[in-house]
Amino acid sequence: MRFAIYGSGGVGGYFGARLAAAGHDVHFIARGAQLEAMRRAGLKLLSPLGDVHIAAPRATSEPHEVGAVDAIIVAVKTWQVPEAALAMGALVGPDTVALPLLNGVEAPDQLAEVLGAAHVLGGLTKVFSRVEAPGVIRHFNDFAHLELGELAGGRSERTERLREALAKAGIDAEASADIRTELWKKLVIVSSWAGLGALARSPMGVLRALPKTRALIDRAMSEGIAVGAARGHKLAAGFKTELWRFYDAMPAEATASMQRDIMDGKPSELEAWNGAVVRFGAQSSVETPVHAFTYGALLPMERRARGVV
Repeated sequence: MRFAIYGSGGVGGYFGARLAAAGHDVHFIARGAQLEAMRRAGLKLLSPLGDVHIAAPRATSEPHEVGAVDAIIVAVKTWQVPEAALAMGALVGPDTVALPLLNGVEAPDQLAEVLGAAHVLGGLTKVFSRVEAPGVIRHFNDFAHLELGELAGGRSERTERLREALAKAGIDAEASADIRTELWKKLVIVSSWAGLGALARSPMGVLRALPKTRALIDRAMSEGIAVGAARGHKLAAGFKTELWRFYDAMPAEATASMQRDIMDGKPSELEAWNGAVVRFGAQSSVETPVHAFTYGALLPMERRARGVV
C-alpha cells in the first residue's frame, strides 16, 4: 500500500518505519530538524520489538510532492489538526482514508469537516515512543497496539484491508466495531493523570504512591467515565479496576507527553485532554471538578507557552 505519514515524530515515525521496513511505499511528511536528519542519515527506530534503519526514507515537507495515497496516518499534535487537514488535500484520492492516531476524541471530526467524512477513520494507539534525537525514534515498551474503525461503527472491508497491511508489517493492529467508545476510553486513560502529574511535577510512581494524589486520579477517572456514559460511551463495570492495574504496572518514572510539554514550557494537548472532559461534561450536565481544577490551574502556563497574554 501507499502511505503518507503526516507527522513523523514518536508515533508517526514508529509506524512509518515499520511499514517502510515491510516494503510499503511510505512517504514521511516532516519538517525542521527531523526532516533534515531523515534526509541526511535516514530514520532509525530503536525498539524492544526490533530496531529498524530506513537508510533513505521518502521525506518531504510538501504533501503535493507525494500525491494521492491509500492511507494517511495522521500523527501531529492535536492543536495542529485543523491546519494539517487543510494541507493534506493533495494526498487524498477517491479511496484515500485518513487514520488519526492522536490522543483525544475530536481529531476525526475535525479532519472529516475538511476532507469529508467518507475519507476519515477513527484510530488510536498505545505506544510509548518519542524522538530521542533528530532522525531517531526511541520505543520504550514491549508492545505497540493500534486500533482503527469506522466512525459510524460496524465493520468494513477497508478497515480490514488496512488492518491486514499493518499486521503484516509486524504491527499489533485491531479493527474495532465501536472506535468512538475506544477513543473515549483512551481519553480517560491519559487525562486522568497527565494534568495532575504536570501540576505535581511528579511521575506516575509518586502520584500512585501518595494517597491524596491517588484519590484525585481515581476521582478524575470517575468523572471521565460519567461524561462518556452521558455521551453514549458506556464503559464496562471493571474498566476502572483494569485501568488501575495498568497504572500500577507503569514504570515509576513514567510521565505523559502532555505533562512533559507543560513542564518544558511548550504548547501542550491540554485542551484536547482535560479541556475536552470539562467541555463535554458541561454539554452533558455532568460535573467534573477534578478535571476543571486541573484544566484551570494549567491554563495560564498553556497560554504563556502559546504566547497569549
